[in-house]
Amino acid sequence: MLVKTGLLIVSNPKQIGNVLGSIQKQVKSTLYIQLLSALSEPLGSFIPKKCNVWPKFSPTIHGIYSQVARYCSGLDVRVLLSGLKYNISKIHTQKPIDLIILDKTYPRSEIDNFISTRIDNVTKEYKVMTLDTEHIEDLETDTLFADKKYKHTVLGGTFDRLHLAHKLLLSEAALRATNTVTVGVTEENMLLNKLLWEFIEDIDVRVKNVKDFLVDICPELEYNIVPISDPFGPAITDPTMELIVVSQETLKGGEKINSIRKEKNLSLLDILPVELVDEPNPNPIEETKISSSTTRIRLLGTVLQPIETNHNIPKLPYVIGLTGGIASGKSGVASHLQKLGAKIINCDLIGHSVYKKGKPCHGKIVEVFGDKVLSSDGEIDRKVLGGIVFKNKEDLNKLNSLVWPAIAREVQDIIKNSNAKVIVVEAAVLLMANWQNLCHEIWTTIVPREEAISRLIHRNSLTQEEATNRIDSQPPNKVYVKSSHVVFCTVWPVEYTKEQVVKAWNLLSGRMPS
Repeated sequence: MLVKTGLLIVSNPKQIGNVLGSIQKQVKSTLYIQLLSALSEPLGSFIPKKCNVWPKFSPTIHGIYSQVARYCSGLDVRVLLSGLKYNISKIHTQKPIDLIILDKTYPRSEIDNFISTRIDNVTKEYKVMTLDTEHIEDLETDTLFADKKYKHTVLGGTFDRLHLAHKLLLSEAALRATNTVTVGVTEENMLLNKLLWEFIEDIDVRVKNVKDFLVDICPELEYNIVPISDPFGPAITDPTMELIVVSQETLKGGEKINSIRKEKNLSLLDILPVELVDEPNPNPIEETKISSSTTRIRLLGTVLQPIETNHNIPKLPYVIGLTGGIASGKSGVASHLQKLGAKIINCDLIGHSVYKKGKPCHGKIVEVFGDKVLSSDGEIDRKVLGGIVFKNKEDLNKLNSLVWPAIAREVQDIIKNSNAKVIVVEAAVLLMANWQNLCHEIWTTIVPREEAISRLIHRNSLTQEEATNRIDSQPPNKVYVKSSHVVFCTVWPVEYTKEQVVKAWNLLSGRMPS
Protein backbone atom coordinates (compact mmCIF):
# COMPACT_ATOMS: atom_id res chain seq x y z
CA MET A 1 0.00 0.00 0.00
CA LEU A 2 1.26 3.47 -0.86
CA VAL A 3 2.35 5.67 2.03
CA LYS A 4 1.43 9.33 2.15
CA THR A 5 4.82 10.95 2.82
CA GLY A 6 8.41 9.86 2.22
CA LEU A 7 11.85 11.22 3.10
CA LEU A 8 14.73 10.44 0.72
CA ILE A 9 18.23 10.69 2.20
CA VAL A 10 20.50 11.40 -0.77
CA SER A 11 24.24 10.78 -0.80
CA ASN A 12 24.45 10.65 -4.60
CA PRO A 13 22.32 13.40 -6.16
CA LYS A 14 23.54 12.80 -9.72
CA GLN A 15 22.07 9.30 -9.58
CA ILE A 16 18.79 10.29 -7.96
CA GLY A 17 16.89 9.45 -11.13
CA ASN A 18 17.75 5.80 -10.54
CA VAL A 19 15.64 5.73 -7.37
CA LEU A 20 12.84 8.21 -8.11
CA GLY A 21 10.98 5.80 -10.38
CA SER A 22 10.85 3.23 -7.57
CA ILE A 23 9.79 5.85 -5.03
CA GLN A 24 6.85 6.87 -7.24
CA LYS A 25 5.48 3.35 -6.68
CA GLN A 26 5.75 3.68 -2.88
CA VAL A 27 4.69 7.27 -2.07
CA LYS A 28 1.41 8.90 -3.12
CA SER A 29 1.65 12.49 -1.88
CA THR A 30 4.80 14.23 -0.64
CA LEU A 31 8.49 13.37 -0.98
CA TYR A 32 11.06 15.29 1.04
CA ILE A 33 14.67 15.14 -0.11
CA GLN A 34 17.57 15.68 2.27
CA LEU A 35 21.13 15.83 0.95
CA LEU A 36 23.73 14.00 3.06
CA SER A 37 27.20 12.64 2.45
CA ALA A 38 26.87 9.82 4.98
CA LEU A 39 24.66 8.99 7.92
CA SER A 40 27.64 8.92 10.26
CA GLU A 41 28.56 12.52 9.46
CA PRO A 42 26.88 15.57 10.98
CA LEU A 43 23.75 16.78 9.25
CA GLY A 44 24.63 19.50 6.78
CA SER A 45 28.19 18.37 6.03
CA PHE A 46 27.28 17.25 2.51
CA ILE A 47 30.58 17.32 0.59
CA PRO A 48 31.76 20.27 2.70
CA LYS A 49 35.01 20.93 0.83
CA LYS A 50 33.15 21.59 -2.41
CA CYS A 51 30.02 23.29 -1.04
CA ASN A 52 31.09 25.35 1.93
CA VAL A 53 28.98 28.26 0.66
CA TRP A 54 25.22 27.71 0.37
CA PRO A 55 24.67 29.09 -3.16
CA LYS A 56 27.02 26.46 -4.55
CA PHE A 57 24.26 23.91 -3.95
CA SER A 58 22.22 25.68 -6.63
CA PRO A 59 23.19 23.40 -9.58
CA THR A 60 22.58 20.31 -7.45
CA ILE A 61 19.09 21.46 -6.48
CA HIS A 62 18.31 22.32 -10.10
CA GLY A 63 19.51 18.87 -11.15
CA ILE A 64 17.33 17.17 -8.55
CA TYR A 65 14.17 19.00 -9.60
CA SER A 66 14.96 18.30 -13.27
CA GLN A 67 15.17 14.57 -12.56
CA VAL A 68 12.00 14.74 -10.47
CA ALA A 69 10.22 16.15 -13.54
CA ARG A 70 11.31 13.10 -15.55
CA TYR A 71 10.75 10.33 -13.04
CA CYS A 72 8.08 11.29 -10.46
CA SER A 73 6.31 14.47 -11.50
CA GLY A 74 3.12 13.32 -9.78
CA LEU A 75 4.58 13.84 -6.30
CA ASP A 76 4.89 17.03 -4.27
CA VAL A 77 8.70 16.99 -4.00
CA ARG A 78 10.51 19.34 -1.62
CA VAL A 79 14.31 19.62 -1.33
CA LEU A 80 15.06 20.62 2.26
CA LEU A 81 17.53 23.51 2.66
CA SER A 82 17.97 23.92 6.42
CA GLY A 83 20.50 21.11 6.70
CA LEU A 84 22.57 22.67 3.91
CA LYS A 85 22.65 26.14 5.44
CA TYR A 86 22.69 25.66 9.18
CA ASN A 87 24.21 23.38 11.78
CA ILE A 88 20.85 21.95 12.81
CA SER A 89 20.56 18.79 14.85
CA LYS A 90 17.42 17.32 13.27
CA ILE A 91 15.56 17.13 9.99
CA HIS A 92 12.18 18.76 10.53
CA THR A 93 9.23 18.51 8.14
CA GLN A 94 5.70 19.84 8.40
CA LYS A 95 4.25 16.48 7.38
CA PRO A 96 5.01 13.29 9.36
CA ILE A 97 7.25 10.80 7.56
CA ASP A 98 5.84 7.35 6.78
CA LEU A 99 8.73 6.00 4.71
CA ILE A 100 12.46 6.73 4.91
CA ILE A 101 14.37 5.92 1.72
CA LEU A 102 18.15 5.60 1.56
CA ASP A 103 20.17 5.63 -1.65
CA LYS A 104 23.08 3.79 -0.02
CA THR A 105 23.40 0.70 2.18
CA TYR A 106 24.13 1.35 5.86
CA PRO A 107 24.24 -0.91 8.94
CA ARG A 108 20.80 -1.25 10.52
CA SER A 109 22.04 0.06 13.86
CA GLU A 110 23.34 3.20 12.19
CA ILE A 111 20.01 3.69 10.40
CA ASP A 112 18.02 3.26 13.61
CA ASN A 113 20.25 5.69 15.47
CA PHE A 114 19.99 8.24 12.67
CA ILE A 115 16.19 8.06 12.60
CA SER A 116 15.83 8.34 16.37
CA THR A 117 18.28 11.22 16.73
CA ARG A 118 18.11 13.12 13.45
CA ILE A 119 14.51 12.97 12.15
CA ASP A 120 12.02 15.00 14.12
CA ASN A 121 8.65 13.97 12.69
CA VAL A 122 8.13 10.28 11.89
CA THR A 123 4.98 8.22 12.27
CA LYS A 124 4.87 5.37 14.79
CA GLU A 125 4.77 2.75 12.05
CA TYR A 126 7.35 4.22 9.69
CA LYS A 127 9.17 1.99 7.24
CA VAL A 128 12.72 2.05 5.84
CA MET A 129 13.71 1.24 2.26
CA THR A 130 17.17 1.12 0.68
CA LEU A 131 17.63 1.72 -3.05
CA ASP A 132 21.35 1.52 -3.67
CA THR A 133 22.87 3.72 -6.38
CA GLU A 134 26.31 3.79 -7.93
CA HIS A 135 29.46 5.53 -6.65
CA ILE A 136 29.47 9.14 -5.53
CA GLU A 137 30.15 11.65 -8.28
CA ASP A 138 31.55 15.14 -8.02
CA LEU A 139 28.99 17.94 -7.92
CA GLU A 140 28.77 20.88 -10.23
CA THR A 141 29.22 24.06 -8.20
CA ASP A 142 29.44 26.66 -10.97
CA THR A 143 26.65 29.17 -10.47
CA LEU A 144 26.13 32.93 -10.69
CA PHE A 145 26.91 34.77 -7.43
CA ALA A 146 28.24 31.47 -6.03
CA ASP A 147 30.06 33.10 -3.13
CA LYS A 148 27.45 35.71 -2.20
CA LYS A 149 24.74 35.65 0.43
CA TYR A 150 22.03 38.26 0.75
CA LYS A 151 20.11 39.56 3.74
CA HIS A 152 16.96 40.09 1.67
CA THR A 153 15.98 38.36 -1.59
CA VAL A 154 12.86 38.88 -3.67
CA LEU A 155 10.91 37.28 -6.51
CA GLY A 156 7.44 37.44 -7.99
CA GLY A 157 5.00 35.36 -10.00
CA THR A 158 1.54 33.87 -10.28
CA PHE A 159 2.42 30.63 -8.44
CA ASP A 160 -0.70 28.85 -9.65
CA ARG A 161 -0.78 25.18 -8.60
CA LEU A 162 2.73 25.26 -7.19
CA HIS A 163 4.95 23.14 -9.46
CA LEU A 164 8.62 22.23 -9.86
CA ALA A 165 9.63 25.43 -11.64
CA HIS A 166 8.06 27.52 -8.87
CA LYS A 167 9.85 25.41 -6.27
CA LEU A 168 13.15 25.93 -8.02
CA LEU A 169 12.74 29.72 -8.09
CA LEU A 170 11.60 29.84 -4.46
CA SER A 171 14.45 27.55 -3.40
CA GLU A 172 17.01 29.81 -5.10
CA ALA A 173 15.69 32.81 -3.17
CA ALA A 174 15.68 30.91 0.12
CA LEU A 175 19.08 29.30 -0.48
CA ARG A 176 20.81 32.67 -0.92
CA ALA A 177 19.00 34.61 1.83
CA THR A 178 20.29 35.07 5.37
CA ASN A 179 17.31 36.93 6.82
CA THR A 180 14.29 37.59 4.60
CA VAL A 181 12.59 36.43 1.43
CA THR A 182 9.81 38.53 -0.10
CA VAL A 183 7.50 36.93 -2.68
CA GLY A 184 5.02 38.95 -4.73
CA VAL A 185 1.99 36.93 -5.84
CA THR A 186 0.00 38.45 -8.71
CA GLU A 187 -3.62 39.42 -8.16
CA GLU A 188 -6.45 38.68 -10.60
CA ASN A 189 -6.18 41.98 -12.49
CA MET A 190 -2.80 40.80 -13.84
CA LEU A 191 -4.01 37.35 -14.90
CA LEU A 192 -6.64 38.05 -17.55
CA ASN A 193 -4.32 37.53 -20.51
CA LYS A 194 -2.99 34.20 -19.27
CA LEU A 195 -4.08 30.96 -20.91
CA LEU A 196 -7.06 29.44 -19.07
CA TRP A 197 -6.82 32.17 -16.44
CA GLU A 198 -10.25 31.10 -15.20
CA PHE A 199 -8.60 27.99 -13.71
CA ILE A 200 -6.05 29.96 -11.68
CA GLU A 201 -6.40 29.44 -7.95
CA ASP A 202 -7.66 32.25 -5.72
CA ILE A 203 -4.99 34.60 -4.42
CA ASP A 204 -5.40 33.37 -0.83
CA VAL A 205 -4.71 29.78 -1.91
CA ARG A 206 -1.61 30.73 -3.89
CA VAL A 207 -0.21 32.87 -1.07
CA LYS A 208 -0.76 30.04 1.41
CA ASN A 209 0.88 27.44 -0.84
CA VAL A 210 3.99 29.60 -1.33
CA LYS A 211 4.28 30.25 2.41
CA ASP A 212 3.78 26.58 3.31
CA PHE A 213 6.48 25.45 0.87
CA LEU A 214 9.06 27.99 2.02
CA VAL A 215 8.46 27.38 5.72
CA ASP A 216 8.76 23.65 5.07
CA ILE A 217 12.11 23.77 3.25
CA CYS A 218 13.77 26.46 5.38
CA PRO A 219 11.80 27.63 8.46
CA GLU A 220 14.69 29.69 9.81
CA LEU A 221 14.05 32.61 7.43
CA GLU A 222 11.47 35.39 7.62
CA TYR A 223 8.96 35.32 4.73
CA ASN A 224 6.86 38.17 3.38
CA ILE A 225 4.31 36.77 0.91
CA VAL A 226 2.38 39.72 -0.50
CA PRO A 227 -0.28 40.13 -3.22
CA ILE A 228 0.83 42.48 -6.01
CA SER A 229 -1.35 44.31 -8.54
CA ASP A 230 1.45 45.54 -10.83
CA PRO A 231 4.54 43.87 -12.35
CA PHE A 232 6.95 45.33 -9.79
CA GLY A 233 5.43 45.13 -6.31
CA PRO A 234 7.72 46.11 -3.41
CA ALA A 235 10.87 45.45 -5.47
CA ILE A 236 10.85 49.09 -6.65
CA THR A 237 10.36 50.61 -3.20
CA ASP A 238 12.13 48.46 -0.59
CA PRO A 239 15.71 49.69 0.03
CA THR A 240 16.69 46.53 1.96
CA MET A 241 16.35 44.14 -0.98
CA GLU A 242 19.62 42.93 -2.52
CA LEU A 243 18.85 40.09 -4.96
CA ILE A 244 15.95 39.40 -7.31
CA VAL A 245 15.39 35.88 -8.65
CA VAL A 246 13.88 35.69 -12.15
CA SER A 247 13.43 33.11 -14.85
CA GLN A 248 15.20 33.47 -18.18
CA GLU A 249 11.83 34.51 -19.62
CA THR A 250 11.33 37.32 -17.07
CA LEU A 251 14.90 38.68 -17.09
CA LYS A 252 13.78 41.92 -18.77
CA GLY A 253 11.34 42.47 -15.91
CA GLY A 254 14.22 42.33 -13.43
CA GLU A 255 16.18 44.82 -15.53
CA LYS A 256 13.17 47.17 -15.61
CA ILE A 257 12.93 46.99 -11.81
CA ASN A 258 16.57 48.06 -11.55
CA SER A 259 15.92 50.91 -13.96
CA ILE A 260 13.12 52.18 -11.71
CA ARG A 261 15.24 51.69 -8.57
CA LYS A 262 18.00 53.76 -10.16
CA GLU A 263 15.53 56.59 -10.84
CA LYS A 264 14.53 56.44 -7.16
CA ASN A 265 18.15 56.43 -5.98
CA LEU A 266 17.81 52.93 -4.56
CA SER A 267 20.66 50.43 -4.72
CA LEU A 268 20.49 48.11 -7.73
CA LEU A 269 19.58 44.47 -7.20
CA ASP A 270 21.74 41.59 -8.27
CA ILE A 271 19.64 39.71 -10.85
CA LEU A 272 19.75 35.91 -10.76
CA PRO A 273 18.20 34.36 -13.90
CA VAL A 274 17.21 30.73 -13.32
CA GLU A 275 16.95 28.21 -16.15
CA LEU A 276 13.57 26.53 -15.77
CA VAL A 277 12.96 22.79 -15.87
CA ASP A 278 12.16 21.12 -19.18
CA GLU A 279 8.69 19.60 -19.59
CA PRO A 280 9.46 15.91 -20.26
CA ASN A 281 6.60 15.12 -22.64
CA PRO A 282 4.91 18.27 -23.97
CA ASN A 283 2.36 18.02 -26.75
CA PRO A 284 2.20 20.71 -29.48
CA ILE A 285 -0.12 23.02 -27.51
CA GLU A 286 1.89 22.82 -24.27
CA GLU A 287 4.97 24.75 -23.11
CA THR A 288 8.40 23.17 -23.52
CA LYS A 289 9.27 24.24 -19.97
CA ILE A 290 7.28 23.18 -16.92
CA SER A 291 4.61 25.84 -16.47
CA SER A 292 1.26 26.55 -14.87
CA SER A 293 -0.36 26.95 -18.28
CA THR A 294 0.52 23.35 -19.15
CA THR A 295 -0.84 22.23 -15.78
CA ARG A 296 -4.10 24.04 -16.53
CA ILE A 297 -4.31 22.53 -20.02
CA ARG A 298 -4.01 19.08 -18.48
CA LEU A 299 -6.96 19.79 -16.19
CA LEU A 300 -9.25 20.03 -19.21
CA GLY A 301 -11.53 16.99 -19.36
CA THR A 302 -10.86 16.02 -15.73
CA VAL A 303 -13.11 16.36 -12.69
CA LEU A 304 -12.37 19.76 -11.10
CA GLN A 305 -14.59 19.55 -8.04
CA PRO A 306 -16.47 16.89 -6.06
CA ILE A 307 -19.66 15.55 -7.65
CA GLU A 308 -22.55 15.51 -5.21
CA THR A 309 -25.39 13.04 -5.70
CA ASN A 310 -28.53 14.62 -7.10
CA HIS A 311 -31.32 12.90 -5.14
CA ASN A 312 -34.02 14.71 -7.12
CA ILE A 313 -33.58 12.58 -10.25
CA PRO A 314 -33.11 8.84 -10.93
CA LYS A 315 -29.57 7.42 -11.06
CA LEU A 316 -30.13 6.49 -14.69
CA PRO A 317 -30.19 7.76 -17.31
CA TYR A 318 -27.08 9.68 -16.23
CA VAL A 319 -27.67 13.28 -17.25
CA ILE A 320 -24.84 15.66 -18.06
CA GLY A 321 -25.61 19.33 -18.48
CA LEU A 322 -23.35 20.71 -21.22
CA THR A 323 -23.17 24.49 -21.10
CA GLY A 324 -20.88 27.39 -21.92
CA GLY A 325 -21.03 30.79 -23.53
CA ILE A 326 -22.19 31.57 -27.04
CA ALA A 327 -19.73 30.31 -29.68
CA SER A 328 -17.69 28.38 -27.12
CA GLY A 329 -17.84 25.08 -29.01
CA LYS A 330 -20.68 23.25 -27.25
CA SER A 331 -21.99 21.69 -30.47
CA GLY A 332 -18.55 20.29 -31.35
CA VAL A 333 -18.17 18.73 -27.92
CA ALA A 334 -21.72 17.36 -28.11
CA SER A 335 -20.91 15.80 -31.47
CA HIS A 336 -17.88 14.01 -30.00
CA LEU A 337 -19.98 12.79 -27.07
CA GLN A 338 -22.69 11.52 -29.43
CA LYS A 339 -20.10 9.46 -31.31
CA LEU A 340 -18.98 8.00 -27.98
CA GLY A 341 -22.53 6.85 -27.21
CA ALA A 342 -24.35 9.71 -25.49
CA LYS A 343 -27.84 10.90 -26.45
CA ILE A 344 -27.84 14.65 -27.12
CA ILE A 345 -30.72 16.97 -26.26
CA ASN A 346 -30.12 20.30 -28.01
CA CYS A 347 -31.98 22.97 -26.05
CA ASP A 348 -31.41 25.56 -28.78
CA LEU A 349 -33.46 23.44 -31.18
CA ILE A 350 -36.12 22.91 -28.52
CA GLY A 351 -36.08 26.64 -27.86
CA HIS A 352 -36.69 27.37 -31.53
CA SER A 353 -39.61 24.95 -31.59
CA VAL A 354 -41.41 26.23 -28.49
CA TYR A 355 -42.10 29.64 -30.02
CA LYS A 356 -43.16 28.42 -33.44
CA LYS A 357 -46.58 29.44 -34.66
CA GLY A 358 -49.22 27.37 -32.89
CA LYS A 359 -47.10 26.82 -29.75
CA PRO A 360 -48.09 28.60 -26.50
CA CYS A 361 -44.90 30.71 -26.37
CA HIS A 362 -45.54 32.17 -29.82
CA GLY A 363 -48.52 34.21 -28.82
CA LYS A 364 -46.95 35.28 -25.52
CA ILE A 365 -43.83 36.57 -27.30
CA VAL A 366 -45.92 38.57 -29.79
CA GLU A 367 -47.99 39.91 -26.91
CA VAL A 368 -44.87 41.16 -25.08
CA PHE A 369 -42.70 42.35 -28.01
CA GLY A 370 -45.29 43.20 -30.65
CA ASP A 371 -45.80 42.31 -34.31
CA LYS A 372 -42.38 43.73 -35.21
CA VAL A 373 -40.80 40.39 -34.21
CA LEU A 374 -42.88 38.48 -36.80
CA SER A 375 -41.63 37.57 -40.24
CA SER A 376 -43.85 37.63 -43.33
CA ASP A 377 -44.99 34.03 -42.73
CA GLY A 378 -46.09 34.78 -39.18
CA GLU A 379 -43.17 33.01 -37.51
CA ILE A 380 -40.94 34.69 -34.93
CA ASP A 381 -37.99 36.39 -36.66
CA ARG A 382 -35.20 35.28 -34.35
CA LYS A 383 -32.68 37.81 -35.67
CA VAL A 384 -35.08 40.72 -35.06
CA LEU A 385 -36.00 39.36 -31.61
CA GLY A 386 -32.31 38.88 -30.77
CA GLY A 387 -31.52 42.43 -31.82
CA ILE A 388 -34.08 43.65 -29.28
CA VAL A 389 -33.35 41.47 -26.27
CA PHE A 390 -29.54 41.47 -26.44
CA LYS A 391 -29.56 45.27 -26.16
CA ASN A 392 -31.84 45.39 -23.13
CA LYS A 393 -31.43 43.12 -20.12
CA GLU A 394 -35.02 43.69 -18.99
CA ASP A 395 -36.35 42.55 -22.37
CA LEU A 396 -34.04 39.53 -22.30
CA ASN A 397 -35.37 38.55 -18.87
CA LYS A 398 -38.94 38.83 -20.16
CA LEU A 399 -38.19 36.50 -23.07
CA ASN A 400 -36.40 34.02 -20.84
CA SER A 401 -39.28 33.89 -18.38
CA LEU A 402 -41.54 32.82 -21.25
CA VAL A 403 -39.27 30.34 -22.99
CA TRP A 404 -37.18 28.65 -20.29
CA PRO A 405 -40.01 26.86 -18.44
CA ALA A 406 -41.34 25.48 -21.74
CA ILE A 407 -37.89 24.19 -22.73
CA ALA A 408 -37.40 22.55 -19.31
CA ARG A 409 -40.69 20.67 -19.64
CA GLU A 410 -39.72 19.36 -23.08
CA VAL A 411 -36.28 18.25 -21.79
CA GLN A 412 -37.79 16.41 -18.82
CA ASP A 413 -40.21 14.59 -21.10
CA ILE A 414 -37.39 13.45 -23.42
CA ILE A 415 -35.27 12.22 -20.48
CA LYS A 416 -38.20 10.38 -18.94
CA ASN A 417 -38.97 8.49 -22.15
CA SER A 418 -35.37 7.72 -23.14
CA ASN A 419 -33.60 4.35 -22.90
CA ALA A 420 -30.14 5.93 -23.20
CA LYS A 421 -27.63 5.33 -20.43
CA VAL A 422 -26.02 8.78 -20.78
CA ILE A 423 -27.92 11.89 -21.85
CA VAL A 424 -26.25 15.22 -22.57
CA VAL A 425 -28.45 18.30 -22.21
CA GLU A 426 -26.75 20.96 -24.35
CA ALA A 427 -27.84 24.42 -23.21
CA ALA A 428 -26.03 27.75 -23.19
CA VAL A 429 -28.49 29.02 -20.57
CA LEU A 430 -28.33 25.97 -18.30
CA LEU A 431 -26.87 27.85 -15.32
CA MET A 432 -28.95 31.01 -15.78
CA ALA A 433 -32.13 28.94 -16.13
CA ASN A 434 -31.18 26.93 -13.02
CA TRP A 435 -31.46 23.61 -14.86
CA GLN A 436 -28.66 22.08 -12.77
CA ASN A 437 -31.37 20.24 -10.84
CA LEU A 438 -32.10 18.23 -14.01
CA CYS A 439 -28.51 16.91 -14.17
CA HIS A 440 -26.04 14.70 -12.34
CA GLU A 441 -23.00 16.67 -13.56
CA ILE A 442 -22.29 19.99 -15.27
CA TRP A 443 -19.76 20.13 -18.10
CA THR A 444 -18.71 23.43 -19.69
CA THR A 445 -16.97 24.68 -22.83
CA ILE A 446 -14.97 27.90 -22.83
CA VAL A 447 -12.92 30.00 -25.22
CA PRO A 448 -11.28 33.40 -24.64
CA ARG A 449 -13.66 36.33 -24.91
CA GLU A 450 -11.96 37.70 -28.05
CA GLU A 451 -12.23 34.31 -29.76
CA ALA A 452 -15.96 34.05 -28.95
CA ILE A 453 -16.60 37.53 -30.39
CA SER A 454 -14.63 36.68 -33.54
CA ARG A 455 -16.57 33.44 -34.01
CA LEU A 456 -19.90 35.25 -33.64
CA ILE A 457 -18.93 37.89 -36.17
CA HIS A 458 -17.93 35.32 -38.80
CA ARG A 459 -20.49 32.61 -38.01
CA ASN A 460 -23.57 34.75 -37.44
CA SER A 461 -22.65 37.73 -39.64
CA LEU A 462 -22.91 40.08 -36.67
CA THR A 463 -21.24 43.44 -36.22
CA GLN A 464 -18.58 43.88 -33.55
CA GLU A 465 -21.13 45.68 -31.36
CA GLU A 466 -23.81 43.02 -31.82
CA ALA A 467 -21.38 40.19 -31.04
CA THR A 468 -20.05 42.02 -27.97
CA ASN A 469 -23.59 42.64 -26.70
CA ARG A 470 -24.38 38.93 -26.93
CA ILE A 471 -21.21 37.96 -25.09
CA ASP A 472 -21.89 40.57 -22.40
CA SER A 473 -25.45 39.28 -21.91
CA GLN A 474 -24.15 36.01 -20.44
CA PRO A 475 -22.02 35.09 -17.42
CA PRO A 476 -18.22 35.37 -17.82
CA ASN A 477 -16.17 32.20 -18.26
CA LYS A 478 -15.09 32.18 -14.62
CA VAL A 479 -18.71 31.75 -13.49
CA TYR A 480 -19.12 28.77 -15.81
CA VAL A 481 -15.88 27.21 -14.58
CA LYS A 482 -16.75 27.70 -10.90
CA SER A 483 -20.12 26.00 -11.46
CA SER A 484 -18.83 23.02 -13.43
CA HIS A 485 -17.38 19.60 -12.73
CA VAL A 486 -15.62 19.21 -16.09
CA VAL A 487 -14.39 21.93 -18.46
CA PHE A 488 -13.28 21.87 -22.10
CA CYS A 489 -11.52 24.57 -24.10
CA THR A 490 -12.08 24.55 -27.86
CA VAL A 491 -9.63 27.26 -28.91
CA TRP A 492 -7.18 24.78 -30.49
CA PRO A 493 -7.60 22.53 -33.56
CA VAL A 494 -10.44 20.03 -33.30
CA GLU A 495 -8.23 17.03 -32.49
CA TYR A 496 -7.32 18.60 -29.13
CA THR A 497 -10.99 19.13 -28.28
CA LYS A 498 -11.59 15.48 -29.12
CA GLU A 499 -8.74 14.42 -26.81
CA GLN A 500 -10.33 16.35 -23.94
CA VAL A 501 -13.74 14.78 -24.59
CA VAL A 502 -12.38 11.24 -24.82
CA LYS A 503 -10.50 11.79 -21.56
CA ALA A 504 -13.68 13.01 -19.85
CA TRP A 505 -15.74 10.12 -21.26
CA ASN A 506 -13.25 7.52 -20.09
CA LEU A 507 -13.15 9.03 -16.60
CA LEU A 508 -16.96 9.18 -16.56
CA SER A 509 -17.20 5.44 -17.21
CA GLY A 510 -15.27 4.83 -13.99
CA ARG A 511 -17.77 6.72 -11.80
CA MET A 512 -21.05 5.87 -13.54
CA PRO A 513 -23.66 4.07 -11.42
CA SER A 514 -24.27 0.48 -12.48
